[in-house]
Amino acid sequence: MPIFVGVDAGGSSIECVIEHDGKVRTTAADAANVRTAGVARAAQRIAAAVDSGLHGEAFDALVVGAAGAGDFTVARALEVALREHFSGGAIAVTDDAEIALRAAVPHGDGAVLIAGTGSIAYARVGEEAYRTGGYGHLLGDDGSGFAIGRAALAALLRWYDGRAAHSELFDAISAQLAVHDAQELVRRVYGESHPVPTVASIAPLVLDRAGSGERLASKIVQGAASELVELLKALVHRAKIGTRELPLVFAGGLFAGNSLLSYLVETRLLADLPLLQPIKSPPPPAQGALELARRIAR
Repeated sequence: MPIFVGVDAGGSSIECVIEHDGKVRTTAADAANVRTAGVARAAQRIAAAVDSGLHGEAFDALVVGAAGAGDFTVARALEVALREHFSGGAIAVTDDAEIALRAAVPHGDGAVLIAGTGSIAYARVGEEAYRTGGYGHLLGDDGSGFAIGRAALAALLRWYDGRAAHSELFDAISAQLAVHDAQELVRRVYGESHPVPTVASIAPLVLDRAGSGERLASKIVQGAASELVELLKALVHRAKIGTRELPLVFAGGLFAGNSLLSYLVETRLLADLPLLQPIKSPPPPAQGALELARRIAR
């Protein structure tokens, strides 16, 4: 029986799904963001996650959806690096937005709004792909977990400096990161070899406090919601899909449960883009990569 492998190599973790003889098994590993880890290191981590699930077997088709692989040059370089590790089987690399869409909408036109460690809006219309955002934590990722975490940490530093009033959010952040002053916080973040997941890990605290009505947290979440809606509105304009019904997938960790963020985004979209048909709680993106692996094998 053929073996198909789908991999979601996101900004916070790797998820690998393997289908063999009608059975599916999964493995997980640390993040393999090409932009922050580099192509060679990302390929090593992805290959290790795949190997740990294969148990010495050879796959027929492997599809990897990787953060940063919307850039064709990056996708091609990662594909070449993976081919150096795996001697046989079909291999394809695409971006994480494509697999997030295909996890919920296996075929046909559709759009996806991702808010996880990073953020991007993506649509597939016929043979054309459209995207807005997704430029990484240094130049983009507006409304993402990283952006929310960074805003909260910046506010905490202002309080440490005596430039802002106290917020209960600060106590939660200080406890999670085990810091007590500005220098400890700076050392904690800048001392990380890959600080992006650490910064993004603050986002759930902000969402939780916003759900309880904490003022600063609510303000940060409101700003993030506005950025995500603007990403999607720009995508709809570019792809010219504002006058037709189309499925819209909400993907990424920030949309995993009901929160002030999801409520604000959904409310704005219902008013501004009523023809989009939301799909909430979609299957994991790795399932979309698995679907694409089946497809390239055929």
